[in-house]
Amino acid sequence: MLRSYIHRPVAIALVALSLLLPGGLSVFSQRNSNPANKELPLKQLLQLPGKIVGEAMSARPNGDLRLTGYRVEEVSLPKTLNVEIRGQQVSVDRAWRITVQGGPFPVRALPAVVWIDDEVVGNGIENETLSQITAITFDSSLLREGGVVSISYGEDKETRRKVPQALHLKQGGGNQ
Repeated sequence: MLRSYIHRPVAIALVALSLLLPGGLSVFSQRNSNPANKELPLKQLLQLPGKIVGEAMSARPNGDLRLTGYRVEEVSLPKTLNVEIRGQQVSVDRAWRITVQGGPFPVRALPAVVWIDDEVVGNGIENETLSQITAITFDSSLLREGGVVSISYGEDKETRRKVPQALHLKQGGGNQ
């Protein structure tokens, strides 16, 4: 337990430093990235204004990660990007930010991975207070009414922790 508190400030400092370096972290996901699009920093995607298309919150935390809810935001991109989605090159002008709320989330050697049902949305980025983990996707087909939002460390389906509320999308907020 003490070890995680010692390494947490180091991990937070490394994440902050990488965001401050020229170019910062670039958009990446094992499922929907393209090296040609590395000019759009992840930091920018995290800060762009978004339209909330789904959100749920409970007052009572759930499980060891103390999950309390999720938020799904549609983000208009400042420029069209060519990304790979399910093996095909696609031009996109929107992204979706999926944020899992709870914590404080532990900083671990394996990345936090955000899921919807059995599909990986992407690797998550913790906020400064470790109360939210956010993943970015360009694949709107992942957003399904009634979907189960969950989180794991690494892509291990067996260790996923589910957000108690099912995905509920506002009109026009994904594939319904």
